[in-house]
Amino acid sequence: MSVLLKHEKDYKPLSWKKYSLQELGNFVHLLAKRAGHRANPEKRKKDLYDAGNYLFMMGEILEQIKKELL
Repeated sequence: MSVLLKHEKDYKPLSWKKYSLQELGNFVHLLAKRAGHRANPEKRKKDLYDAGNYLFMMGEILEQIKKELL
């Protein structure tokens, strides 16, 4: 979880686990879409970086589901 550890100090511990896969997916979708609307390359890069972090969170949740089901 090294991607998330970089931002851990900004949030309550493991608070991201309270989001559903759908909610996280909405973040990924909207941030990626917004990046396409950005004129500023730095803000575009930040939106895509943030979308990647939410995608990472989704992957972590999916791995937990796999452990429970398989």
